[in-house]
Amino acid sequence: MIIVSLNIRGIGGGTKASYLKHVIAKEGAEFVCLQETKTTNLSDNRCFVLWGDNNIGWLHNEGVNGAGSILSLWHKEASCYDRHVVGSDFIAIMGEHLKSNRSCVVLNVYAMCNISDKISL
Repeated sequence: MIIVSLNIRGIGGGTKASYLKHVIAKEGAEFVCLQETKTTNLSDNRCFVLWGDNNIGWLHNEGVNGAGSILSLWHKEASCYDRHVVGSDFIAIMGEHLKSNRSCVVLNVYAMCNISDKISL
């Protein structure tokens, strides 16, 4: 499975969406983990634009007022979603990687920039 993980530091502008689409296409990404999206409200259409395709699944953890928010996206032709667990600073996606026919878990993690939060995580 080809996984791309980026600390995007905000996905508000079109420049970052274009960059993300470029990285996904160049790397042939099947699963994308974004940290620090700095957004509290996402829609299917916004996620489709970020990936450049509408055949994706996604889960978003809003963090606290957008701070520490994380987003996991996967292409449905590569991964079959089964279930998920969302914690205060992580998203765990369980499913099957269709190309290899294997069960998998992808964990998208973000800890705030203070030592006590990192130790807690």
